[in-house]
Formats: sequence, structure tokens, C-alpha cells
Amino acid sequence: METYFIEALDREGKKQRKILEVETREDIFRILEFSGLVPLKIKKIPSFYKSLNIRQYLYRIKKQEIIEVLENLHLIVKSGIPVTNGILDIAQDIDNPLLKDMLMDIAFKIQAGYTLSRAFEIYQDKFSPVVVSLIKIGEETGSLDKTLKDAAEHLKKIEDIKAKTKQALIYPTFAFVSVFGALIFWLVYVLPKIIDAFKEFNVDLPATTIFIMYVSEFTRNYFLYFIGFVFLSAVFIKILRMKNERFRYHTDKILLRLPVFGVILTNFNYAFFAEYIRLMIISGLPLYQALYIMETALKNTVFKNAIRNTRQQIEQGKSFSEALKEENVFSPLIIRMISIGEQAGGLDEQLEYISTYYYNKVDYLAQNIAKMIEPIVIGVVGGFMLIIMIGLIGPIYDLISQVSRM
Repeated sequence: METYFIEALDREGKKQRKILEVETREDIFRILEFSGLVPLKIKKIPSFYKSLNIRQYLYRIKKQEIIEVLENLHLIVKSGIPVTNGILDIAQDIDNPLLKDMLMDIAFKIQAGYTLSRAFEIYQDKFSPVVVSLIKIGEETGSLDKTLKDAAEHLKKIEDIKAKTKQALIYPTFAFVSVFGALIFWLVYVLPKIIDAFKEFNVDLPATTIFIMYVSEFTRNYFLYFIGFVFLSAVFIKILRMKNERFRYHTDKILLRLPVFGVILTNFNYAFFAEYIRLMIISGLPLYQALYIMETALKNTVFKNAIRNTRQQIEQGKSFSEALKEENVFSPLIIRMISIGEQAGGLDEQLEYISTYYYNKVDYLAQNIAKMIEPIVIGVVGGFMLIIMIGLIGPIYDLISQVSRM
């Protein structure tokens, strides 16, 4: 594929600037004619320069927009309208210029002889490999309208699971930041003023108060260094996670074992896994291929590695449930339900049950996370305040006694 910078006039006489990826230079003129544009300037650029396209930073294609496209496309295919015309009609009603250009390019490629799945495959980072696979299955089986509907419903459910997971994670994050901020405020601003009063009146200080003084002084002197260290550590960890697969695996493993956060992330991955596999199986995709696509879709490397190993063990002759069991990642419920599904010939039904069960679990966590984490927050704050009170009550009593005698 070659990359070109294009400057052209649209039907209203306005200048349009685009970056196009085409197989040959001749394709540019066909795309521009197809889009109703008159070329003014065409310049070939290195492929990596497309990342400098400012619009891709100003606009972002949301999953909800992708879902709407698939739902509309389902209705178009079902009604018998030519796919190319339907995609063009959808593109005309879209405000997002990136999505509009993408749909125009898909429509052009279909008119140029591409299948719908092949045209969508170019943008599978936006549609996801699962959607592309479903479209391909629909073309092969003659049930494209059904697979498009399934793809839209699938993305809806996955986005809903993600939204519930984010909702569940918001409160613990907020609680942690709030408590940490309150502790820093006390150590940096409140306690120093009280301690200065003790020093001024030469109050005898117990060991607890002296310890609090040292902690407060250390926090005041090194707080900014601490913030800088945390920031640099976060950047370093992020870079290391991108570059080192082993490090990413171990950090993902730690995340899954964290209290509260780990429970939410684990249940999300269970629901995500079951929903993906179920949809691909009911669409007619072989289990081995479904697992391969699943592997590319997962973000957590612990689950990604487990799926890869499961796929390899299935290739060696083991059953799906046996292979999952050996990974020690999936819950006994998942393994038991999949085993029953394999024996009874209803794997898709069992996967639907698993998906619904863990989806509801994430939903429950999102609704009740405040009640679950409240004892932890109260315990931390109470423990901190207890140490403060123990360290300050004695000296404050002595200070009041000295003042009353003056």
C-alpha cells in the first residue's frame, strides 16, 4: 500500500485535505471521482507520515458509532439495497469526518471488487477482528444480515461490560485518592502547626508524637520528590510494559490479585472471554480459530497466554475444558459449565450462561462497590486518626495546663 497526501475540491467548492492509502496511484483518481472530489494536489509521502494526520487526534471513532454503522448496515442488507449504495447513504449522515472517510473508502473498495469482509479487514483495528470474522462467515453462509446484527449486539454487550467495569473501578480509585490526599494534607499543613506550638512551649513529647513529627517533617521535605518519583515510575512501568512481554505478564498478574480491583478485572475478563467465544461458535467458526481470534482481542496477558496455551493443548488432542483447567486461570464454574456443554453438545448455551453470570456479577460490583470498600476506607482513616489522637492528646493536655497556669 502507498500513502498519498491529497488536496481536492468538493462539490461545494471547499478545499478538502486527505491522506489516502492505495495499492496504485491510479486508485487515487477513482476514489476522488467516486467521492465527488476534484484533485488539486497529489503528493506521495512515506507511510509513517500518516500518523501526522492532525484529524486523527482531533476526532476519534467511538464504538457507539461503529455499532450504529453495523445496525444500519444490517437493515440495508436485509432490505436488499446494494451494499455500496447503503454504505454511501450511511456516510452522508455521519458527522465524524474520520468515520465518513473510512466508509467512503470501504464503499469504493467494494465497487472496485473487494468483498465486504475484505474491505472491512483494512479497518479491523476500528471494527475488531471478531466483527470482520462474522462478516466473512455471513458472506460464506448467505446470512450476512444476521451476522451483522450479531456483530452489533456483540459490540453493545462488550461495551456495556466495559462501562460497568469502569463504573465499578471509579469509586475505589476516588476513595483511594481522597484518603491519600487527606493524609497528605494533615501531614503537610495541619500537624506542623500543632507541633510548632509544642516546641514553643517546651512540652515533653512521648515517643508516638516524636514519630508523628518525623513522618510529618519527612513528608514536607520530600513530598514533591515523592510525587516526581511516582510519576517517573509510572512512565517507566508503562514503557517497560510496552517493550517487555514478561514484565507485562507479571504486572497483569499483580493487578488480578489486588483486593477489589483484581476481583472486578477478573470477572470482566471471564465475561469478555465467554461472550467472544459464544458468538464465534454460534456463527459457525471452529473452536481453534475462535480461540486464535480471542487471543488477539484480549488485553490482559495472563488471560492471553492462557488462551494461547489452551489452543495449543486442544491442537494436541485435549478437550476444551481439560485445556482450560490446566491453566489455573479460569474459575471452577467456567470449567465445569464448559465440560457439561461439551458432553451435552450445548457449548454455546453454557457459554451464554457463563457470560450472563459474570456480566451480572460485574453489574452487582458496580452497584455495591461503595458498601464493599467502605470498611477498608473507614479502617485506614480510623487507624490514621487513632495514631494522631494517641500522639497528640497527651501533649495537648500538657500544653493547655501550661497555658492555664500562665
